[in-house]
Amino acid sequence: MSQDLPNMLSPQKLDATAAYFRQLMSENMLRDMVMEKYLPAVRSVFDNLELRQIHDQIVQEVVQECKDKKKPYCIKHFRNQRTKSSVPGDDAIIEGVYLEVANPITNKNLVIPMEIVHGIVNHRMPGFREIMRNLGDSPLGHTDQYLEIKNFMKVVEPLGMPDQVGNELEALRPDIEEIVDSRFRAMTAEVKELDQSGFQQDEYERERNIPSLFNILKAMVQWGADDIHIKAACRPLGVLRGDVVAHPEFLTFLEAEDTQHYAFRALSEEQIMQFEETREMDTSFSVPGVARFRCNVYWAQGTVGMVLRLIPNDPLPTHVLIIPQILKKLVFERLGLVLVTGQTGSGKTTTLASIIEFANQNRQSHVLTLENPVEYVYTNKNSVFTQRAIEIDSLSFPMGMRAGLRQKPDIILIGEMRDQDTIIAGLKAAETGHLVLSTLHTNDAVQTINRIINTFPPHEQEQVRLQLSETIRASISQRLLKRWDRPGRVCSIEILLITPNARGDNSRDYIRRNEINELYKVIETSPYDGMQSGNMSLFEFYDNCVISGSDALALSDNPEQMSQWIRRVAGKGVS
Repeated sequence: MSQDLPNMLSPQKLDATAAYFRQLMSENMLRDMVMEKYLPAVRSVFDNLELRQIHDQIVQEVVQECKDKKKPYCIKHFRNQRTKSSVPGDDAIIEGVYLEVANPITNKNLVIPMEIVHGIVNHRMPGFREIMRNLGDSPLGHTDQYLEIKNFMKVVEPLGMPDQVGNELEALRPDIEEIVDSRFRAMTAEVKELDQSGFQQDEYERERNIPSLFNILKAMVQWGADDIHIKAACRPLGVLRGDVVAHPEFLTFLEAEDTQHYAFRALSEEQIMQFEETREMDTSFSVPGVARFRCNVYWAQGTVGMVLRLIPNDPLPTHVLIIPQILKKLVFERLGLVLVTGQTGSGKTTTLASIIEFANQNRQSHVLTLENPVEYVYTNKNSVFTQRAIEIDSLSFPMGMRAGLRQKPDIILIGEMRDQDTIIAGLKAAETGHLVLSTLHTNDAVQTINRIINTFPPHEQEQVRLQLSETIRASISQRLLKRWDRPGRVCSIEILLITPNARGDNSRDYIRRNEINELYKVIETSPYDGMQSGNMSLFEFYDNCVISGSDALALSDNPEQMSQWIRRVAGKGVS
């Protein structure tokens, strides 16, 4: 830290800010406001469906009241987790992991680590020192985290935030931003001026009086779409919070020649030749100042179509995604295999990118990524990246892996374990002292293990099972859920850790003995070790009024257990 900058991990003039945070947590907690109305409303109600409907209705009523009164509401995520304060001499136990502050009018929100909130309220400190740890809880350095003042004020300033709070925070903001910005200057090159000359309307688009493909993409990003569909006989479509919706700005129904033109604008000449031969193509490209896009181009009934996935220019931090803290420990493992699974569109790439970016900021390492196509493009910070596109920079995943091991990577990201050769290459890399992260299309953290083993013929499965038991560190399964309190989505995550200190027998032994189903018991009985079932994650969001009761039950792998937990919230016990 520069000697010219004050130490922001020491007390500052934040008396009004501390009082404001105390008020937010005492008066504006969404769950508390809902329960105050919910419990009297269900005193004589015993039907499970009616309990859920009343709960969901009251959540929306409370959010509407906050909107009418122009006041923010707060949600404390992972309320049952306890951590000791990192402030020297402070033995306080902090409840919860994140505090989410939401503006019900603009739908803007900010997720703040509870240690920052604790530091402001109790010590007038706008940040905290986070100790980096691996799964064995060995300390491996530290990083300093600070309140995102600019974003915090965007959320609460329009909702009657006291002027004195704004004055206190504005006085600290320049110094905090300089501390944060200066952290990676030794590794990060200056951003060059953006050249957008190649992204304007071309001659064909002007003659046809249709918007440029890149103007469509820019408008879709500003609109909030996660995926974009370009199809013949349709207007440009976006996936908005899980729903496919036509963009209101683009009223023209595209012709077949229009969609083919758009597709060929996104492809190189070599890719166009390959597409005409294979009839489908995966690629990725960036639009300066907008975002990066993963693109699938295809033929359907004689016409060319495109589906594009928005990839933000910068990976979202782990606290913004509201994912469990244990996932940050995984990137400090020296070796092993970490799998993130889920159905298509469940956010696997986003989660992986978030924890890879955490490693980028907090590990001095070499990260090799092998993808088809390359999705997130990382900026070197504390780590250095080598990013290779399969079929462009390397002919296949196994060949890229073999060559990559000679480049001495510490972390290897494989875009997807899609076949035997890729799985074998990943297992060998994990065995030889590398941390390997990858994705699979499965919906269950435990059955992911069977999925890998069953990819191989019967006579090879025993050997693969032994290799997997020795190398796998974690299996994570996730799904995206529509929020009930506000527009947006949250990620429900099931976590299985293969650790020697799991409850009962060593979880590796269950894999070796082919007793895979026993791992469900390991998850259920090991929340202290950081594991959680899909049901635990769903119920946490329901209990915090973030998702509806109907969604919690519909998406549950154990509806009976979920119904019991929902009844318990209503004070009905188990019946």
